[in-house]
Amino acid sequence: MEEYKYLEDVKNALGIEGSYQDKTLKQLINEVIEDLIDSGVKKEVAVSKKAVGTIAIGINDIWNYSAGEVKHSPYFEKRCIKLAYEKVGTENV
Repeated sequence: MEEYKYLEDVKNALGIEGSYQDKTLKQLINEVIEDLIDSGVKKEVAVSKKAVGTIAIGINDIWNYSAGEVKHSPYFEKRCIKLAYEKVGTENV
């Protein structure tokens, strides 16, 4: 996957400053984007500005170091469904 354009926006949404966590965040961003795409969200939408908040929520949900305890929140799942209905070419996509 190409470099994600909105890393700083995701960091702002999560309250993260500096570059210390950038490698981890990039991996988690890619994981959440792949999850969105596998759930029916078009790639163009999943990597767009419109999905920044959903990606941040998804990262917050899975940023867990306990094996077997990772799960997405109901809010993430609702946003994923809504993003799956977004048309490519709409504003912010």
